[in-house]
Amino acid sequence: MAERRAVNKYYPPDWDPDRGSANAHVGQHPLRARARKLDEGILVVRFELPFGVWCGGCGALLAAGVRFNAEKKQIGSYHSTPIWSFRMKCRECPGWLEIHTNPKDAAYDVVRGARRKAEPEPDDAIIDLVAADSRGSRLHELDAREARNRRDAQTAQRLGALRGASDRQWRDPDAANAGLRREFRAGRRVRDEDRRQSEEIQSRTGIALPILPASAADAAAASRVRFGPADGTPARKAVAQAVAGAPLFAPRAAGSSAAPATRMALRQRGRADPFASQTIGQFGSARDVGVRPQDAVREDPTFRLAGLTSMYGQQSSEDSS
Repeated sequence: MAERRAVNKYYPPDWDPDRGSANAHVGQHPLRARARKLDEGILVVRFELPFGVWCGGCGALLAAGVRFNAEKKQIGSYHSTPIWSFRMKCRECPGWLEIHTNPKDAAYDVVRGARRKAEPEPDDAIIDLVAADSRGSRLHELDAREARNRRDAQTAQRLGALRGASDRQWRDPDAANAGLRREFRAGRRVRDEDRRQSEEIQSRTGIALPILPASAADAAAASRVRFGPADGTPARKAVAQAVAGAPLFAPRAAGSSAAPATRMALRQRGRADPFASQTIGQFGSARDVGVRPQDAVREDPTFRLAGLTSMYGQQSSEDSS
């Protein structure tokens, strides 16, 4: 009896006609699974694609005529004609496609999940839609002929421009090929030299990052920096000896302040030796060089490298002296 249930001709033995239809007796809708979302206004129908579309999820081509189980729902109306929405699932991926009817233009619109495949229209498709009642008349044939001639003229003009550009570029294929190869060889030499210099710098410095080619701005910035001896100057030796012999935490009575002579000596030391001013300016205090925080003097907050004598046109105190 299963084949009879498909055409709705099977009646159970305990069915009573006085209680309603057989579907009401078994508690199901006449359309069965197709009406499972009928309370939301959705009916599952068999929908055939009117044209080819490209799926937006997987990029698969769904050709015209492919059929889907689509969810049909009315989303509006154009005058008295309802606008239907068909929502279906792609057969290649979990993505969903949605197509709406367009009563105004007598067409279908792909709303989301896909894009329509571009296909050429017939020669007289637009004229047939506009003047469908005059099809076969002499006026209709004349309009179609004129439209075809205009389109052919535009196509010929475009093809002529393309042929002219191709002839100008490839009038002498051997010379054009030789010029391209010459330009490529010159660029290859430059690229090989840059790669060699980059690998040399990486091997010398141990830097794993790629080294960019040198530029004029980098050369100008490097020319403004001059380095001197890192140590050996008398002022630096005096400061090193004073720091090595001074205690880190100098004892003093509570509430007392440093003597003016001590402060003056610290100021003079900071001016005379760039190492002291570097340490004070870098760390914001003098505790790393044996100077108490209240006696720290921030004369030069600029950070300087050890042995740097000049940078960007500014000379240190040792050069100026």
